[in-house]
Amino acid sequence: MSTATPRQRPARTTPGLGIRIIRAWRALSGEQRLSAVAATSLWITMFLPWYSESPAGTITKGESVVTSSLTAWGAFSWVEAAVLVVSVGVLFLLFARGERRAFHLPGGDGGVIVLAGSWTALLIIYRMFDKNSVKAGNLAITVGNEWGIFFALFAAIWLTWTGAAMRRAHRAEPSLADDPTVHLQTSRPTRSERRPERRSERYAPAPSSRERERPQRDPEPRLEHRGVTREDAEQLSFELPDDRGEG
Repeated sequence: MSTATPRQRPARTTPGLGIRIIRAWRALSGEQRLSAVAATSLWITMFLPWYSESPAGTITKGESVVTSSLTAWGAFSWVEAAVLVVSVGVLFLLFARGERRAFHLPGGDGGVIVLAGSWTALLIIYRMFDKNSVKAGNLAITVGNEWGIFFALFAAIWLTWTGAAMRRAHRAEPSLADDPTVHLQTSRPTRSERRPERRSERYAPAPSSRERERPQRDPEPRLEHRGVTREDAEQLSFELPDDRGEG
């Protein structure tokens, strides 16, 4: 005789990163989605040609110089690192807001994005004019700007504009009740609230010796007083003694 074993409930699995990104995207507002697109565009521009290297000088026999283009990754400096940090940081901020994470930033999310976008735009402009020439033998290799860096500047300005749009929208930040990672706990009850009856017994006055010797009486039942009506008076009969037979 075999007994059926109860089925075990499958363990609850956490959604993958792709599903979390889709859910966070759906939870964002229109202004937040524009900021996410602008930050993604800024990150993509780092794969475009930002700089060009061309020879300038006399070419001797046997030397060959090839003009090349460099992306932001090919000429990586602290400016390109700042652009990368800003783009990834804004995307992470919006992803956390899409998952209803409750935290506060000085100036709000829009103010932080405005500051990050404007700072990135200033760094890109600085990078356009700050290029060093490299000497290779009798040649001097000059570094110029390519079309990719202008796209990066446009993406930074667009990111700044989206942050200003978020500030104008005045979206409320998620509260602690909306954050799924925060476990809300009620305040711990005090000792007096947990045991009120013991507190009353503790501070109650002790009975005197007379009260302890006095026998306890049962409470008398309360009589219900009701007036006599006319019908009750008519039903009453009085029997008078008969004195005629005693003579």
